[in-house]
Amino acid sequence: MFEKFSLTFPSEGGVKNIIDVSVLVKFVEKNLGVSVPAEVVAFWDCVGAGYLGDRILYVYGDGTNLLARDSFQEWNKKDFWQAVHPAPQNGGPVFFAETCFGDQLGFRWDGERALYVLFCVDTFEAFTITDNGADLFSRVLSDKYALLDEQRFAAALNRLGPLRTGMHYAPIVSPMIGGSSDTDNLCFETPNVHFRTAIATYNTK
Repeated sequence: MFEKFSLTFPSEGGVKNIIDVSVLVKFVEKNLGVSVPAEVVAFWDCVGAGYLGDRILYVYGDGTNLLARDSFQEWNKKDFWQAVHPAPQNGGPVFFAETCFGDQLGFRWDGERALYVLFCVDTFEAFTITDNGADLFSRVLSDKYALLDEQRFAAALNRLGPLRTGMHYAPIVSPMIGGSSDTDNLCFETPNVHFRTAIATYNTK
């Protein structure tokens, strides 16, 4: 299932950061009140955590190793999620990866069906990508630019350079209040500030 994905998104430095999958599964079941789709469990086991594919994607780890970003548990328990989505047990998402622009990749449950979703923080738009985990990892994510615009990424890379460790490419002025999509409106920002600023902007616009 992950052969094409792994070719498209190789681990940074060719080193796999191993995840204790059982820790994450137990966290989701106990703290978030839902189960983890089998395809996500297999993804964690096969791919691991950290930066992938020129830092286009970051997969959250289990917190046992010192990595660039919050652990999966820390990120999914952030207090700001309450202002954005329902709790997972009420149909809200659980995020396991993000793009370099901070857009969140995750799953949510619609009854007995797992839906794979993308939340775009800078516009507060959410999209259902697929309801099939195998399709997500074997087809959708065989395209390096499935979750972001190739030209925007190339322009950000050209203007700002490679994504700094632990940061996002983020807008200086939010698109929600008229900020340009041009790369002159991009900077490096910490994920915490990026999200809290975007949420505050959304709530006041």
